[in-house]
Amino acid sequence: MSAFRWQRKTQQLLRFPGEEAWETWIGNAGLLQRVEVPSQPTGGVTAIETLALDSAPFWSLVHDGTDDAGAAVALRWESLGIVCEGAAAPWAHWTVSTTAKRVLTATVAVTGESALADWRRQSPDHFEPSARLLPLLADAVCVWQELGRYVAAFTRGAELLHIAALTARSLNADAAFELRDLHAALQAHGFVVKIQTVQVWTVSETDFAPQLACLFADAAVIKAPRPAPVLPMQPSGMLPVAMSLIRRQKNQRQQQVMLTVAAAMICLCFFGVWWASLRWREAELHRAEAALAATQPEVDAVREAQQHWLDMEPAIEPNLYPVELFHQIVSLLPDEGIRLTEFQTDAERLIVSGEATSVNHALLFKDKLAASGPLQRYTWNFPVPRIRDEDSRAEFRAEGILNVEGVGHEAQ
Repeated sequence: MSAFRWQRKTQQLLRFPGEEAWETWIGNAGLLQRVEVPSQPTGGVTAIETLALDSAPFWSLVHDGTDDAGAAVALRWESLGIVCEGAAAPWAHWTVSTTAKRVLTATVAVTGESALADWRRQSPDHFEPSARLLPLLADAVCVWQELGRYVAAFTRGAELLHIAALTARSLNADAAFELRDLHAALQAHGFVVKIQTVQVWTVSETDFAPQLACLFADAAVIKAPRPAPVLPMQPSGMLPVAMSLIRRQKNQRQQQVMLTVAAAMICLCFFGVWWASLRWREAELHRAEAALAATQPEVDAVREAQQHWLDMEPAIEPNLYPVELFHQIVSLLPDEGIRLTEFQTDAERLIVSGEATSVNHALLFKDKLAASGPLQRYTWNFPVPRIRDEDSRAEFRAEGILNVEGVGHEAQ
């Protein structure tokens, strides 16, 4: 059983099973008042109807002056097929009586979940057995109606001992005999000492009270309206398995929502940083373009001067001047044996064609051309000379490609 004290809120909410429908009770400082609300509020305390509970009081031995009632209760309900899973607490127990060697423990467990749909919609904060919320007399049998079914509670001293839903559909003589049988079963196990009062909190048949007086001869039969429920000072800590599953699913959904929100925030931050970086780069680009635009007149002037130098280069650069190139080519010719037929030059190429009296003269001219110092700025391609059939003269063609790194531009 939970050991913490009941935390009383300023506004207390209780859903209690009435005779035909659920009742809503709201109050302050422990005083509850029944109210009619158009829709059931969420949270608060929900009283579990007796029809959804099973009661199984038992005696347990005291070993070495200690009593491990919690383990005994768990073992008892597990043997009956009720298992506690996860954070669920489907049963509750409390001590009824104690002797030197034995302890009488009352315990109830949730075996039915008829209000599961309501629990899912209203999400109560706490659960309590409905009988524990009613002011029961000591050593008494109390009978009332919950959601169309008649229920009974037995007490030993001031403590609740046992609860049961009656099979009888009306409070008549048969219902009185059913109460007698329940009392006899409790007496057989030594649970009940003596019944002093029988309280009836609902409408009954005319033969019900006389039959009770005969069956419980030593007890006073009292008929009265059912009292208002009272929240206990110490909660039972019950949590049905179905509600535990609902809460776990709700927590999982909340975690998924939180993860989704976190992922969305991370994506938002990422795109925010990306957007800020993009804006910063755009601003830097605009500044660079502005600086470039400011220096554009100077750049245009430099480019124009450079172009003038490039246009004048063939005329002022000796190594590129066509007359000088022709002179350097002609200076390589022997006194006889070779005749030039073509001389062509531009900014990148120099072409020399001619004919020689023999292949040896042509190859000798090739060697001089490749070894000429002023013409080293060209990479030469000299195919094998072609021998003419009619006069056996050798036709040759040499093409030189200007090496860029070998040019000494005055403009540069």
